[in-house]
Amino acid sequence: MAVIFIRTVIIYAVLFAVLRLMGKRQIGELQPSELVSTLILSQIASQPIASQSIPLSYGIVPVVAVVCLEVIASYLTTRVPALKRIFVGRPSILIDRGRIDQAELLRQRVTVEELMSELRSNGVADPGDVYYAVMEESGSISVLLKAPASPPARQDLGVEADERGMARLVISDGVINRENLAALGKNERWLMKRLGEAELTAADVFVMTCDEKSNVRIVKKRGKGGGS
Repeated sequence: MAVIFIRTVIIYAVLFAVLRLMGKRQIGELQPSELVSTLILSQIASQPIASQSIPLSYGIVPVVAVVCLEVIASYLTTRVPALKRIFVGRPSILIDRGRIDQAELLRQRVTVEELMSELRSNGVADPGDVYYAVMEESGSISVLLKAPASPPARQDLGVEADERGMARLVISDGVINRENLAALGKNERWLMKRLGEAELTAADVFVMTCDEKSNVRIVKKRGKGGGS
């Protein structure tokens, strides 16, 4: 029992030192190479603890080797742009100059619901206010607002403004969100009327949002005009 305890303490100390060398990161901010290293380290470190028949060095040496590889990879990515694209990736523009890039959303496997959630977490209630939305290498999304929606706010200029409320997703990639319609006090009859005014069907729509003041924004699917 004492041997297991001592081996555990030693492995813990080695892993602690290794992770300190790798730097502070939240799980969601880990680069792919860092996540792979972390998973390998956890597997390697557990073997000498679980089995006394495995020499302690069989756990320590691979741990040191993995962290050396990670440090070397991190150094090379700062010096060689091509390697950075392989190990780290590059930012992806999801909203480009006010237009949702449907192809890029598909490539990055980001749903409209996920995009809307990220915009709300950035304090944006209406995607129509966004000029650029960029998915960073860490997976977080940075948002740049359009000039009219950027500070200073209208209240700073002494101009009265009514609350619009949060824009809700009522159509996502051709699928009607009845729950959000009900939350807005609307129904499918109202929705069909608004779509008819735009000479569209639900199947033609990539994104349709509506706020509490009945302000509607529509983004058509590719091949349907792609406008809003």
